[in-house]
Amino acid sequence: MTDDTKSIEANVKPTSSVSRIWLIPILVVLVGGWMVYYQWKNQGPLITIELQSATGIEVNKTPIKIRDLDIGQVKKITLKPDLTGVLVTARIDASAEHLLNEHAEFWVVAPRISFSEVSGLNTLLSGSYIAMSAQDEGKEQLQFTALERPPVTPQGTPGLHVMLKSDDEFAYKPGDPIIYKGFKVGEFEDATFDIDERIVYYDAFIEAPYHKLITYNTRFWDVSGVKLLLESSGVTVETGSLETLLANGITFGIPEDVPKGELVTENAEFTIYKDSAAASDARFKVAAEYLLLIDESVRGLTVGAPVEYRGIEIGYVTAINSFAAVEGNVLERDYPIPVLINIYPGKARQPDTQEGLNAIQQTIRNWLARDLRASLRMGNVLTGGLFVDLQHFPDEDSQGMIQVINGYEVIPTVSNEFTQLTQKADAILDKINQLPLKEMVENVQLAVEDMKLAAESVETASSDFDLLIEEIDAKALNSNLNQVLVSLDGLLKNYSEGGFNQSEIKETVDTLQETMRSIQPLLLKLNQTPNSLIFSPGDEIDIQPKAKKD
Repeated sequence: MTDDTKSIEANVKPTSSVSRIWLIPILVVLVGGWMVYYQWKNQGPLITIELQSATGIEVNKTPIKIRDLDIGQVKKITLKPDLTGVLVTARIDASAEHLLNEHAEFWVVAPRISFSEVSGLNTLLSGSYIAMSAQDEGKEQLQFTALERPPVTPQGTPGLHVMLKSDDEFAYKPGDPIIYKGFKVGEFEDATFDIDERIVYYDAFIEAPYHKLITYNTRFWDVSGVKLLLESSGVTVETGSLETLLANGITFGIPEDVPKGELVTENAEFTIYKDSAAASDARFKVAAEYLLLIDESVRGLTVGAPVEYRGIEIGYVTAINSFAAVEGNVLERDYPIPVLINIYPGKARQPDTQEGLNAIQQTIRNWLARDLRASLRMGNVLTGGLFVDLQHFPDEDSQGMIQVINGYEVIPTVSNEFTQLTQKADAILDKINQLPLKEMVENVQLAVEDMKLAAESVETASSDFDLLIEEIDAKALNSNLNQVLVSLDGLLKNYSEGGFNQSEIKETVDTLQETMRSIQPLLLKLNQTPNSLIFSPGDEIDIQPKAKKD
């Protein structure tokens, strides 16, 4: 091999095993991994919320908020196995993990318009979301059941929760107001109907500081709408505030002559009464029961009608035609209608205790043995309502015995004022029927004929008088008037011709003028020196007396 053909050996150097271009993907993977790890490390737990429906809820879009701050997001929606609702799985931020306890509540915020509230209108553009309220204390919990509607009172609001019950016809919805002296101080939160007791129980909340008004002697009553009451006492119109005119509502207070009492504890139970009178009378615990046997119509008498003694209300009618009081058939001719009444010692200014009840019963028993009677009287002509009036009737026959029927002492009754008026009217009609009306009519006819003849005589006399007046005017009156005119004419003529009367007048005037001329100098001097009639003239010498010289 020659030098020219000698091969040239290449200088081969080893290259790097990893290209620099791979640094960027590796860096991206590391950063992404770190972010995934950070997200996994700091993400909150998954919770399950049970809803009635998934209306307005979307996966990875619908947020979970507390006080309008996002703390989570819906991740999954599934149907419950029993088809009674849906299960929503949501991821909660780690910063709000401590709020997931037994006190947490969830509900869907969506546009809601009802008779008592308007809410959620801001979601018309942003969409529905799941709201949350919670406390930072309590047992940890990850499964929840959402509320059907937003809670009336957010958790942590200062105030007092009370339990109200009612077996009356009126009903209340969550959000209905509780009014005190025109101010809204609370709301109904929830309602539950007990089928066994047939009573509606309500959860209500009284806001602070008005919760300090609630004591054990407080009474609640209905003030919904407008009430028109036609009672024996007349027509009564009751209404609450403008808010209770549009929706149901209640108010509360302490009856008169009742101490305030001690403040109640949480979830104390109260009864809702139909009106303020029923709420006030609820404080009377004991009552004496009596039976009335009415032989007349009881139309206009109602349960709850007052029982009065000398105009003072002391009780109420509790039952009319009660089968527990008297047995028998209403269609029987002599069947008395039983009416049960209660007389309350508290209304008669007696202690509302057993001792007061015994005192009332003994007093009534003594009166029954003498002259106490009951009657139905009309309380108002407009409504026709009746009430029971207890009065003493000394004229009534009393045997001193007290009748007892089925354990009830019987108060004897007397006819009411309407029956008495009817009886008097019947008596008057009987007397009218006994009058000799035929003879009276004949006498009246004769009297009318006599009056007619007398009227004709008066008319004839009037005509004669008119004729007499006409004759007087035509003869005597004209003659006398002519004589007066002739005499006047002669007098004037005599004066104009200078008769005796004229000369006398002229002579008298001349004499008067001469007399005036004679006294004129005297009048002039008196005018100048008025004292000249008493004193002498001043130009005479005044002579002074002088004494004799020794």
